[in-house]
Amino acid sequence: MAFDPREALREAGVLNSPLAAEVEAAFATLTQEEVDLIISLKDRLPAVLPEVLAHAASDGQWAKPEVEAHGVPVQDKCMCGIWSGSGLA
Repeated sequence: MAFDPREALREAGVLNSPLAAEVEAAFATLTQEEVDLIISLKDRLPAVLPEVLAHAASDGQWAKPEVEAHGVPVQDKCMCGIWSGSGLA
């Protein structure tokens, strides 16, 4: 049976379904060594990156970005249209 990196990561509790097709495709290209490294880091990351992981929900999915959490739409914070010269905020 061929090695399936996505299934190995799911079994280890690293990935939850459903995932976007692009994410699925990216994980499908990982080697077994890369998967083993990700799995070995799974339990150590919370201690190393507590502030980053604090912004993720308990199910491992990212919560809303901070600018949305404060009620300001992302496009109003960015003002990309004004900077680009399109005149749109």
